[in-house]
Amino acid sequence: MEKRNIPIIKTPFINLQSDFGFKRAFGSKKFKKVVIKFIRAAMGDEINIKRVVPHELNYHDKEILPSIEKGKRILYDVYFTLNIPKDNSGLKSYHIQKEEREMDIEHHFIFEMQNVYSPPLEDRMAYYAFKSVTEQGKTGWNYDLNPVILICLTDFDFPHLSKRLIHDFELREKETGEILTKKLRILFYSLKHVANEWEKCENDLQRQLFLIKNMDKMDKNSKPYIEGGYEEYFEAAESDNIVGEEAVAYSQSLEHLQEVQAGLDFRYDQGYAIGEQRGMAIGKQEGIAIGKQEGIAIGEARGEQRERISLARRMKSRGYDAFTISDITGIPLREIEAL
Repeated sequence: MEKRNIPIIKTPFINLQSDFGFKRAFGSKKFKKVVIKFIRAAMGDEINIKRVVPHELNYHDKEILPSIEKGKRILYDVYFTLNIPKDNSGLKSYHIQKEEREMDIEHHFIFEMQNVYSPPLEDRMAYYAFKSVTEQGKTGWNYDLNPVILICLTDFDFPHLSKRLIHDFELREKETGEILTKKLRILFYSLKHVANEWEKCENDLQRQLFLIKNMDKMDKNSKPYIEGGYEEYFEAAESDNIVGEEAVAYSQSLEHLQEVQAGLDFRYDQGYAIGEQRGMAIGKQEGIAIGKQEGIAIGEARGEQRERISLARRMKSRGYDAFTISDITGIPLREIEAL
């Protein structure tokens, strides 16, 4: 049997925005401390998580199949539940029998990493959260919901929302701001607005987001590594511990991310060129000048289409799904399937 070449990871720490890197750090039983550390920073004092230990976190199947024929399948990046005590302020130790402490509340957490905005992504995230709510239903159930918290990291800004680091959504009364229920919450963290220097991070949450964004650019001489306090992240991301098939999976995941980023750059460049041409056309005379401009535009459009088709074919040959190819290149799904 032909021996498979194992790629060499060229950075001391892996990219945590890649699908492999994100799921390794936040979806692996081996690195539960990473996700607990993140939740503590994200939730603050809102939920009683200070004494929660890793064995209270349970990962679940990331795929939820539709309950009806032709229903929509869900495939989360990371999905887990975490048992959090209502009040453990008076406990001498958290490591006591569960029966002896006040009833725990099982929190459902969905973690997502989204590097590309493809509308309606915000609706898809809402659907993911709502599905986790409805899946709790069972015979004899009295509608006492367990909290569902969806945390989505993005490498973009939503076109219809303000440009900021955090967007925090709950079900509230429109005029008074009163909260209807605390059992459903969706948070978006935009890596676009993470400080560009470690020293400029203002709190623990911002420092963790900085690590997620910049992990593959650091080494053991970097200030975050030397200062300490985030050993869980560096242990999960250390490339020396990723060998064999895991190295292959990471290499493919990183290549996919780079292809996506290249596709976004292509779309941006094309949009800029088209805008520039339109701006120049405004100042030109009508008649012959317009006809000439239209001829140029037609030629450019054909050239652009050829480039899009070429990119789509390369992505298809590398195993990308038609939806991703369509989103990046702008080519309709039916045309991609025909390539």
